[in-house]
Amino acid sequence: MAYATKLGALTEELVTLLTSTSVNSDPARFNLHRESALRALRHHNFARTNQFDVTSQFDGLDEKFRVLLEDPLADALKERLNILAKLEVKWAPEILHLLLELSDRPVEKSKLENLDFLKEPEPDPGPTLKWKDLIAEDPLLRDKSVWQNVDFGAESSDGEDGFEDSRSELSGLTNTTLQSSVDEEFNQRPEDYAIDTINKEDLDQLRDAQFWQKTPTVDGVQLETVKTTITELQAIREVLFMLLGLPTSLFEILGEGPIVPKRKYALKHASADAFFKVGRSFSEQGTAVMRLRSWAKRDQSIPLIQVLQSSILCRTVEFDARISDIQQRFVSPVKDIVVSLLSVQAEVSSYMRPLVRLSEIIKKLEDERYPHAFRYLELLYDEACTSQLAGDGVIYSFIGRLFFECFKIYLRPIRKWMEDGELTKGDKVFFILEASGDIEPTLLWQSRFKIRRTQDGVLHAPRFLQAAANRIFTTGKSVVVLKHLNQFDSLQSVRGDFELSLDFDSVCNPEVLGYAPFPELFDSAFHTWVESKHHSASSMLRRILFDSCGLQTSLDALSHLYFLADGATASVFTNSIFDKLDTLDLSWNDRYTLTELAQSTFGAIPSLSSDRLRTSVLTLSRKHQDVAKCRRTVKVLSILELKYHLSWPIQIILTPATISTYQRIFTFLLQIRRSSHILSRQRLITDGLTKSSSSDERALYYSLRTRLLWFTQMLYYYLTSLVLEPLSQKMRADLKATEDVDTMIEVHTCYIKTTIDQALLGSKLELIHRTILKILDLGIKLEDAQAANAAANKEALEKQQEMMDLSMASLGLHTPQRKGRSRPLLKEAKGEAESSSDDDEQNIDVDLSILSSTFDEKGDLWYFEKLRNMKTDFDGWVRFVASGLRGVARAGGGGEARSWDTLGEMLENGLDAGGMGHR
Repeated sequence: MAYATKLGALTEELVTLLTSTSVNSDPARFNLHRESALRALRHHNFARTNQFDVTSQFDGLDEKFRVLLEDPLADALKERLNILAKLEVKWAPEILHLLLELSDRPVEKSKLENLDFLKEPEPDPGPTLKWKDLIAEDPLLRDKSVWQNVDFGAESSDGEDGFEDSRSELSGLTNTTLQSSVDEEFNQRPEDYAIDTINKEDLDQLRDAQFWQKTPTVDGVQLETVKTTITELQAIREVLFMLLGLPTSLFEILGEGPIVPKRKYALKHASADAFFKVGRSFSEQGTAVMRLRSWAKRDQSIPLIQVLQSSILCRTVEFDARISDIQQRFVSPVKDIVVSLLSVQAEVSSYMRPLVRLSEIIKKLEDERYPHAFRYLELLYDEACTSQLAGDGVIYSFIGRLFFECFKIYLRPIRKWMEDGELTKGDKVFFILEASGDIEPTLLWQSRFKIRRTQDGVLHAPRFLQAAANRIFTTGKSVVVLKHLNQFDSLQSVRGDFELSLDFDSVCNPEVLGYAPFPELFDSAFHTWVESKHHSASSMLRRILFDSCGLQTSLDALSHLYFLADGATASVFTNSIFDKLDTLDLSWNDRYTLTELAQSTFGAIPSLSSDRLRTSVLTLSRKHQDVAKCRRTVKVLSILELKYHLSWPIQIILTPATISTYQRIFTFLLQIRRSSHILSRQRLITDGLTKSSSSDERALYYSLRTRLLWFTQMLYYYLTSLVLEPLSQKMRADLKATEDVDTMIEVHTCYIKTTIDQALLGSKLELIHRTILKILDLGIKLEDAQAANAAANKEALEKQQEMMDLSMASLGLHTPQRKGRSRPLLKEAKGEAESSSDDDEQNIDVDLSILSSTFDEKGDLWYFEKLRNMKTDFDGWVRFVASGLRGVARAGGGGEARSWDTLGEMLENGLDAGGMGHR
């Protein structure tokens, strides 16, 4: 972690120097360069510099200097290489290789005089101060009386101006003058406090105690290879000093690495190998403690890491106090004790074992590349679980308490988020982040706050919190929404002051819950803590959405508007559009006219506000610009869109993405109504086929018309009664049973997906849906063909009558009664048509004969052949739809498959009813 911090600081400095930008001047460009540089440094695959190649190159350079008679230059290079080798710099090969790459003709351009520039300049001491200068400035210094000692305690009455040195009169004063003990106490001089250090015995004892300064001798000859013997008490003192982090003679520190015992010392009564093994055992423990001490002293700016450092320092202080107690026992014993290095080892090991385990965790943390700040929480959590499973109560209690101490700091941003809906600015440890810039209220829930994830898509949070992350995220967003709704004060009044304490004794309680698994204890306690804050915020927001914001009313409005729940009102709206299409009225797709029509018809529904209702019309393709052509297919109705404005709190649940799905269902229902409308408008009593067509044509026409009406009514019944109504009721019941807004969004999204699939609008049924639209177009095609045939028959009858009149006129016969008879017949037919109208149902009759000229069928096909072709297409398409639905239902599963199978069975039964239509 320290390496990552240092690398980041060096990279920022490098980017600033190379690009002349900083985080203050151009933060976007600076962050881009910094991340690119960090990525290149972190993921490079370059090997270390070969130190032997570097050494060989410098040896060659030295030889080159000497061959060219540049011995002083070679000596200077050799001297500095030797100094660098003694420093044991880790990156020395890389540094030397860089210098070799930067060198440019060193023989010609190198000068020994330039080495003087590398020396640090000596500070200027300034001019020296001399007595003659002082005397010149102050002539009074020449008077000797100035330098005499002043006796401030003497008050003589004889008027002496000068003061003599009191030391010369000391003996006489003590002999002749009697002073009180109080005077002697306050008249002590510095020389009275001098201590006589000439004590030979104490000096010898001190030298004997300093065993590290002794070298074994034989006949006055020092033996460097012979081990120095020490006492066991001396060994204990050195061991305790080493464990306290103090420098000792018995152990040495290898750079920043481990502590190792020196082999030059031995106990008098133990073998060298045994003593070395004991020393190595102590050194391993001392290395662990030293790692903790050094890591805890590093500079850290993240509070989550600072609390770990503080906890480690507290535990090392406790350990130091215990070591001091052991030292006290040997320094000033109150009773007889046994001086035993092994007993000290056994006693210290009981204190050291938790620290050694903690040191292993810190070492593992240091060895990882770019660990997250909360990574050590995961390691402590895993260690607590492992130690509990192993039955190690000491380690379990030590690590558990440390874990909860550090976890309290991690809880601070969670508590702030769940209670106040706020995030700490610049916090990169917490797993929730806020988007920059202004966010519309409608996107407050979906876009303003995001869950921070790594590049691999993993949640940026400790593993043991990932199960509760979504609930934490939802609670904070609920508080933010309540603030925007001015309900935060109400939320504060509902909340209680009690909060579950998350510490080791409260959560784990080893005396009572010693056998309960640590993960279950922690999950249960943390879940209770989260629920105490989640329930109040989520339940209040859900209640406000239903009661104050009108979620139920909005659902009713969408049902009436997009699902055409009120059939009578919907028929007024749809029939007006269909009649304009059939009369070739160009205003059928005028959005202003449609908006006025929609507001006037749907505005009568109590749950729907007409002011929020608008319509929009998409642009038609070029081939459908002609209304006479576009009316022949139901697909053209997809350009009509209804838009109902919802309040922004409701749009949190009913997102704009789901409204487009409502529009697709509305379009499908409108297309079915279009085909059913044109088929059901023609009446038998006014049908021209009764007078002009043959019985086969009439039978085939009515058979096909009946089948198409059956298909459209069956399909509409399936969508409204078997899909939309049951799913809508279930969705509303599930919404009332939800706990929070995210669950409400999930319920509504699942409802929309299920509805789309069961309404035959899913991606799996795309081919079946297109086939259904062809069947719906077949209804328009049938009525257009009938209108064209009726117009042709009428024209043929008129021509035949005209020819008969001409023939009768050529024979001299008069037929005045025919015209007279035709008028009563027309009046009689008109009267019959008027009498057949029902007073309760007033439909607008449209004469489809005006469309006969727009019918685009080939003229070489007879009307009867057209009907037979349409019947063949209908039977084939319906059977394809039925078999396709049942096949998809068998391949799939769930509620959608059951609905598809039901519709397929209904269609198959309708086709196989027998006797239906002309065969």
